[in-house]
Amino acid sequence: MPISKISMRYPPFDRDSANPELIKPVECLLKTEIENPINIGSRSSWYAHWTPLDEDQGAIAVELPVSNSPNDLIISKRKGWFIKPDPLHNISRRILPYGVFTIFAALSAQAFFGSMLENIPLVGWILSEPVSLGPLDYPAILFIAFPIFVVPIFLRVTSNLRDLRKQRSWLSDPILPLEVRTEWKGDGAEIEIKSIPAEVSLSYARLVVGMPVPERGVLLSMVGRRKEGQPPPGLSTPTPVSRIALGESDGTNVGETVPMSSDNSGSLVLEPLRVSDPGKWVPVKLDGGSMFLPEPENLWPGSIYSPLFTVHWEIQLVGKRFTRKVTNGKQGPRGTPEGGLDIGWSQELTVPMRGDAISIPIMPLSGVRDLDPLDGWPES
Repeated sequence: MPISKISMRYPPFDRDSANPELIKPVECLLKTEIENPINIGSRSSWYAHWTPLDEDQGAIAVELPVSNSPNDLIISKRKGWFIKPDPLHNISRRILPYGVFTIFAALSAQAFFGSMLENIPLVGWILSEPVSLGPLDYPAILFIAFPIFVVPIFLRVTSNLRDLRKQRSWLSDPILPLEVRTEWKGDGAEIEIKSIPAEVSLSYARLVVGMPVPERGVLLSMVGRRKEGQPPPGLSTPTPVSRIALGESDGTNVGETVPMSSDNSGSLVLEPLRVSDPGKWVPVKLDGGSMFLPEPENLWPGSIYSPLFTVHWEIQLVGKRFTRKVTNGKQGPRGTPEGGLDIGWSQELTVPMRGDAISIPIMPLSGVRDLDPLDGWPES
């Protein structure tokens, strides 16, 4: 069987705080039938390279399963209905660094310049006077900085509660899945929506390709780390309980990549792909019929599913769910706004392998710490 070399430096959860050149890439030899080279990204940054070798270099090649079809785990996490995350998530994440800086600056100012704060013109008497709460006195400067630090936390709690309300309302009155016929046309996909629930109005559709997070066990094995030891950069220790988000339970996501999910909510909290390259949005035909979804501008390989190197294609449709009229004493979910609930549908697309070499100079990445699986919803 032909031998290929895989070399990759997959972006961690918070890639802006990491220097890719200081992170050791994962490399291995793999037995596979793929014969064309795949180069996604540059070696000086985040990248994933698949290089077929003309001859065995004497090293022991790893036998990992490589398939053209997604496994049950990918299907369970990336196929089905999903909701639009609450906009307060992004607001909270944008102002949280300023809150952390403010509280740190206040503590530093009190520690190093506490005796000189009263000499500041106009506001010195406010900053220097202690605030008594019970038997203890607290620096006044902390009471000025603390609200700025707490506000994004309250916003985050509020946004999670609002998302949970949407999910529980949905679970109390779920809707049927979409029936979408797909066919690959060489430079895009032709789709036909066979069945749409009565309370759903679809507006746009697009084609997306990306690379899900590699499996934790394989990554640790390739870099020579034990499961119980310190993980390499980009991984955290596994959580003690299983999470809905793909990768949360095994520590590959290193943080919250989706809004808080209700029990058994499944794909209602679709995880953003860190490596993601979307095609253009195409308006959904109201009268039915087939539509053509163009592929992204970059030429990507076909579907590849393995524990280490995965290229996943999917179709995403967005629209709104409206409250159903009262029938037989039952009404639609209470969590649905009057203007409709922003929802989407995602399902996999199997794309055959290309006949040519693939070269993408810069690895396409989604927004850092972005909870939105679409990286921006189109206006319905």
